[in-house]
Amino acid sequence: MRTIWQGLLLSAALAVSIGHALAGETRARQILDRFEHANQWRDHVMVAAHRAGGMQAGKTLYPENSLAAVEASIALGAEIVEVDIRRSKDGEFVVMHDSWLDRTTNCKGEVVGYTVA
Repeated sequence: MRTIWQGLLLSAALAVSIGHALAGETRARQILDRFEHANQWRDHVMVAAHRAGGMQAGKTLYPENSLAAVEASIALGAEIVEVDIRRSKDGEFVVMHDSWLDRTTNCKGEVVGYTVA
């Protein structure tokens, strides 16, 4: 549960900060307004990019949870960019969906078994 909340908080921060840089202050404020006044925006469906939106139309365009995927998702109009946060052995935060490294890297084992340094 803690990982989910950390991911959501980072996602919101990334969406706001990168959205601000790429699309201007107006868009970031509009997205924040939709979060802060959700009852007034009940009919609006927010577009979310899962794992930073690396897949589009069933094809992998960018590595999941990558900065390139985040930037492309925002450029396409995503209002929420969801990323996954885990902790390494030395307590550092890393952006990684799986708890195991095997699927998306050339390493084996759990994220928590490796240090960042």
